[in-house]
Amino acid sequence: MLECFLPLIGYIIVLVAATLLAILLPGTPGVLVPIGIFLLIATLALVRGAASSRLGTRKTLCVLFFSLAAVHVLCGFLSAFLSVWHTSIRSNPEVYFANAFVIDSVGLLAAALGYSWRLNTTEANSHGRLSLLIDADLAEHFFRFFLVAGAVLMFAVYWRLGVQDYLAVPAQWPFMRYITSRNMGGSATDEWFANRAMDLLTVALPFLAYRFAKRPRALNLFFIIVGYLALLLPLRRANLLAVIFGAVILIGIGRHDVYRLTRRWILIGACLFILSQCLFLAATLLSEPTAEGVLTVSSTGLPEVRDLAWTLNLLQGERLNGMTFVQGLVPLPSILSEWSVRHGLRAISTRLIGADKDGESGGLRLTLMGEGFINLGYPGAIAVSFLWGCAVAWCERLLRSTEKCSSEFMNYVAVMCFVWLFFPVYLAGTEAAATVKSAAILLFFIAWACKYRPRLAPVPQGASS
Repeated sequence: MLECFLPLIGYIIVLVAATLLAILLPGTPGVLVPIGIFLLIATLALVRGAASSRLGTRKTLCVLFFSLAAVHVLCGFLSAFLSVWHTSIRSNPEVYFANAFVIDSVGLLAAALGYSWRLNTTEANSHGRLSLLIDADLAEHFFRFFLVAGAVLMFAVYWRLGVQDYLAVPAQWPFMRYITSRNMGGSATDEWFANRAMDLLTVALPFLAYRFAKRPRALNLFFIIVGYLALLLPLRRANLLAVIFGAVILIGIGRHDVYRLTRRWILIGACLFILSQCLFLAATLLSEPTAEGVLTVSSTGLPEVRDLAWTLNLLQGERLNGMTFVQGLVPLPSILSEWSVRHGLRAISTRLIGADKDGESGGLRLTLMGEGFINLGYPGAIAVSFLWGCAVAWCERLLRSTEKCSSEFMNYVAVMCFVWLFFPVYLAGTEAAATVKSAAILLFFIAWACKYRPRLAPVPQGASS
């Protein structure tokens, strides 16, 4: 077993050395940028090597999405300069962008270390007997109910807030994300109900889409279309990605072609994103899109590095001392806990930029690594990223066990754990805490309600034992 851990020592030394250089030379982008690029390369080398040695293949979903995360950080850094005018950074933006780039890169390498360490210390596990005791047909009825409830709730909230006025003007579509904020006529209650509607839709849509691909039914198709339309209203990228890739991965598992199908959809998604930016420019500017215009608008879809740099500029070295992580663990709904709302990342970031004193406008979008840094510096970024990497390794094992499991529901649970880690948790940090907790409650309820409960045949009176 010892030889499995020896390669990690070199990566730990690289991580520590890079972190020390970033601390000692925070104002030198010429040093920080090459360090960040080197860390991303080391991350990919580490996860690919760990998967190859422990799983016998590099073509796993976790390795694929680690690669996607590295591309996300690099492209976010390269495109940050195109939208610097969205921020209040007025001097040395390259310094703040370089520091944000290194922070995310350090976090990804720490996550890769957690992934590799955990992969080396765990053995493959099956779903167990209970995985075969869930009635998938009954579960489908519950998911359909969740979808209808979520769609009705979402349409009701947005209709009350005048969404029809936004839909009539394409230039107003991006602002639909903030329609529930007080500044635009909404309230904290509207925001809470819209978020819970998203939770219901995010949980229900992947399972129903998978069941439709397996057994097409017109009624399910109708529900899926309505659900996606409702989920598009808030324009929350993490939820949309979780739903799309949750369904794609489930379908891929059923076809025994999950890796290639997911990779194909990543490429399709990138092309559709660029096309949507071209259409948006044409609709709002009434002119032919230019390459520079498309790049500038597209850069707003990768805001995490830019927003982290903006936050660093506003904090000026101040730390949050773990407050955002503490509030994420509060068991009360945010609508009942004012302390939780005020100390959430959304409220803190909106107060920093002066956009919304009540913190209801959406806030800046930081990765989990960035949130760890603004709380506890580099130790915080490394610690939360390492734990996240350990969770990814657990999901890797869980996903591998789906190849031997015939339970549709348990395969769905494994896939949703994976997409929650790689989309809401990675992109939003503790802002995804309520979503994950709500989804877990819903899934536990379905597992309990849909569990097979066979009844023993009565023994005739007088029968001998």
